[in-house]
Amino acid sequence: MSGTSLEKRRRAAGLMRDLSRELLTADLDLEDLDRVIAGLSRLNESVAAAPRLVRNERRLLVRQSGEELDEESSWDGDPLVGFSNPVAPPLIREDGPAGEWKVTFGTAYEGHPGLVHGGFVAASLDHVLGVTASTSEGTSMTGTLTVRYRRPTPAHVELVCRGRVDRVEGRKVFCRAELRHGGTVLAEADGVFFRVDSIPSRQPKVRVHGDS
Repeated sequence: MSGTSLEKRRRAAGLMRDLSRELLTADLDLEDLDRVIAGLSRLNESVAAAPRLVRNERRLLVRQSGEELDEESSWDGDPLVGFSNPVAPPLIREDGPAGEWKVTFGTAYEGHPGLVHGGFVAASLDHVLGVTASTSEGTSMTGTLTVRYRRPTPAHVELVCRGRVDRVEGRKVFCRAELRHGGTVLAEADGVFFRVDSIPSRQPKVRVHGDS
């Protein structure tokens, strides 16, 4: 199978997303579940035996030798937009209007059946606001986030999230964002973000397999 490390990592993460969805909805008998558990256990042991990678201050993956995997997208491990992170929906930034993102939340993100859990709605709005604030001359971090849920957010449909900067006061960036399905506003958020020169790194020590 051809392809780069990044392409294959993204493909693996996509298959894990698919598996999460299937496990939540497949009507498996006990024997089927035992086979799934055995297969996943073997796979987990194999992956766990590999050397560890960590992300540096530039969000790039780094080997134990200190070598950066420069083909890796700096946001690929992000829990909301990272294509290499099986937890991410993911949110996808469009080339159209500034600050526009699209996302489809599947079964794994449901709270009530058929509806997206409010925590994922808030996290998505926070991410869009953060990127919007960071485009205003510097990296920013969330100070306060206020979310208003206007309508239940449906799963399994494409949603659009847009953000904008209202004003900047010194290090504070005031932003607004909204999540829509078609012409319906589902949720809105106001955020105050603080510009920072750099984000402190709290990366764990690279673990060598076999370390306790």
